[in-house]
Amino acid sequence: MDDTVARTTALFGASDGTPAEIVARIDALSDQRRTGFDGGEMVWRVWGRGRPLVLFHGGYGTWTHWIKNVVSLSRHFQVFAADMPSHGESDTLPGRPSRDAMADAIGAGLDQLFGKEEAYDIAGFSMGANLSAAIALAHGGKLDNLVVVGPGGLGVSSKKITGLQRWRPDLPREVLDRRHSNNLGVIMFQDNTRIDDLAVHLQRENGLRMRFRIARSGINTLLKDNLPQVRCRLTAIWGDGDVYAEGGRDDRIAVMRESHPDMDIRIVPDAGHWVMYEQADAFNAALLESLGVADPST
Repeated sequence: MDDTVARTTALFGASDGTPAEIVARIDALSDQRRTGFDGGEMVWRVWGRGRPLVLFHGGYGTWTHWIKNVVSLSRHFQVFAADMPSHGESDTLPGRPSRDAMADAIGAGLDQLFGKEEAYDIAGFSMGANLSAAIALAHGGKLDNLVVVGPGGLGVSSKKITGLQRWRPDLPREVLDRRHSNNLGVIMFQDNTRIDDLAVHLQRENGLRMRFRIARSGINTLLKDNLPQVRCRLTAIWGDGDVYAEGGRDDRIAVMRESHPDMDIRIVPDAGHWVMYEQADAFNAALLESLGVADPST
C-alpha cells in the first residue's frame, strides 16, 4: 500500500475525528493551485502524479463532494478537484451570474493549468456534469474522456421533488443540521441510514459558502447544447436510486447517444444521487474502469 493511501485508510472510521478534522486531514494531503478569471481566482486542490483527472462538484458543493474519492483516484492520476467560482474558497463571479460565465472562468483555469497541448480527463457531478461540455469547449484543450455523474442539462424533466426543508444561516446549529440531514435524504442518498455526521457537515458548510444563484428558466439544456461539439469518449454514471433520474434515465441516455452513440453507461447499485459518497468503493472502481485502469484495486 502506498504512503498516501496508508495515511488515509482510517480517516473515515476514526472515532476520535470530528468531520472538520477529517476534512482537514485529507485537505492537508493536497497541494493548492490558483488560477485567475476576470475578477477573481479559482482554488484547485491537487493529489497525486501522472495524467490529470479534473473533478467538478455539484451545486451547493465544493471539492468535498469528492472527499471519499480523491485519495483512491490519486493512486492512478494527478487529481485536480475544483472549488468552482462562487463556491467554497474560490472568488465570486463578477456581475450577473450565469452558466456561460462559470464555464468561461473554469475554462480559463484549465488553460492556465494545462495549456492546450496536455491531455486530460474530466469527471463532473450533477451541476458540474451539466457544465462539463461547456467548460471543455471554453478551454479547447485535449480532452480525451468526459465522465458525467448524475447528469441533467439534457432537456429531460425530472420528477417533482417534495419534502425539502428550507434553511437559513442564522438557524441554531442543531436545527440547521436536522434540515440538512432531511434534505440529504430527499435528494442525495438512497439509504438514509448512511447519512453520517460528515455528510451533514459537508452539506451545511458547502451551502453556507455557496454564492451562485441564477434564475431558473424552464428545463436546462446546457449539456445537450454543448455535448455534440465535444469529440471525446463519453461515460455516464448514475446511482441506481438517483431521484433526479427516476423515470427519465433512458431519455437522458438517448439524448447523449445522439452525439456519442458508443457512450459507456454504468449504474452503481444501492446508491442515490451522491453516488461517489454513498458507495465510494463501487463508484471509484466504475470510474477507474471507464478511464482505462485495468485493475482499479492496485
